[in-house]
Amino acid sequence: MRSDLFTRLGEPGRIKEIAGYDLHDAALRTGLDELARRSASLLEAPVSLVSVLLDSSEFILGSYGVTGWVAEAQGIPAEWAMCTHTVLEGTPYCVSDGWEDPRHADNPFLEMTRLRSYLGVPLVGEGGHNLGAHCVIDSRRRMFTDVDTALLTDAAEKAMRLLEAHRL
Repeated sequence: MRSDLFTRLGEPGRIKEIAGYDLHDAALRTGLDELARRSASLLEAPVSLVSVLLDSSEFILGSYGVTGWVAEAQGIPAEWAMCTHTVLEGTPYCVSDGWEDPRHADNPFLEMTRLRSYLGVPLVGEGGHNLGAHCVIDSRRRMFTDVDTALLTDAAEKAMRLLEAHRL
């Protein structure tokens, strides 16, 4: 599984497109933090992320509500990241209860953070690659709606406009 994940996420065209952005630019990070804060507020979620998925890890570019070791590391292993599913499927990905969902029940990230539900939408680059995801994560079981997905999709499009403004 790990090898397959590495191969799928490490597709050279996708990685090259990610490398074309100045992901460490302070103005970009501030803008994405604000976007994550707004999404968390609109969807009444304690955590929101804007991230890219590298070949083996999720790199958090903007966030709201992220604390502890995840904030310090600015990411987690790709096999723990629910955003990995969003990127690989290329469509909105929703998990109402990760503790009971067999795909995520043994996920160390959920266990360590006590987060439980997830809604993410892909960040699609100009090259058509799914570069990352914009998501909200909650500590309670949630049934996300089509309106929630639409709000998050709109915010993901704004995130991509911010990223495009920081091309190298």
